Amino acid sequence: MRAAERAEEEAAARAAQAARLQADLRLHNELDRALGDLRTALNQEMRPELAGLAGEFLGALTDGRYDEIDLDEDYRLTVVEHGEPSPVISGGEEDLTNLVLRLAVSQMIAERSGHPLSLLVLDEIFGSLDEARRSHVLDLLHALEGRFPQVVLITHIEGVRESVDRVLRVRYDEATGAAVVEEERGTLAALSGGGNADVAA
Repeated sequence: MRAAERAEEEAAARAAQAARLQADLRLHNELDRALGDLRTALNQEMRPELAGLAGEFLGALTDGRYDEIDLDEDYRLTVVEHGEPSPVISGGEEDLTNLVLRLAVSQMIAERSGHPLSLLVLDEIFGSLDEARRSHVLDLLHALEGRFPQVVLITHIEGVRESVDRVLRVRYDEATGAAVVEEERGTLAALSGGGNADVAA
C-alpha cells in the first residue's frame, strides 16, 4: 500500500513538473517569436540608414564612382552602380566595402548613443589596396576627425607614416626578449607643426 502511495505521489510530482516545463516551453517559444519579430523590425529600420552611411563613405573613397550600396537581410553588401547591382570583383574593392560598412556601423552607434566615439581602431585595412585607394582611405579618416577624434591604424605598410600625425613603432628586441615601442612624429605632423595627434599608426 505504502509503495503504491509513493508511486502515485511520484507520478503526481512528475506530472506537475511536466506541466511547469510545458508552460516554460510555451513562454520561451513566445519570447523567441517576439525577439525574432523585434530583430526583423530593427533590421528593416536600420538597414536603409546603414546602407546610406556606408554609401557616403564609399563615394568618398572611390571619387564618387560608387556611392550607393544595398544590404540584404543577412547584411551581405552589394555595390549599386547607376541603379544596377555591380558585383565586387577585386579584393581591394571587397576590402573597401567591408571598411565602409564598419565605419557606418561605428557612426550609427555613436549617433544612437548620443555620445561621439572618441577612438576608432583599424587593424591592417590597407592589405589589398593600391596606393591611390590607400591615399583616399587616409584622406577619409582625416575628414572624419569630427566624428572620430582619435584614429589608430595598425599596419606594416611604411608609406602610411607619411599621412599620419604620430607613429608608434613596435619591434622585437632580441637582446631583452621583449617588445620595444618607439614613438615618433609622423611626416604629416612634422610638416604641419601640429602637436595633437589625430591619426596615429
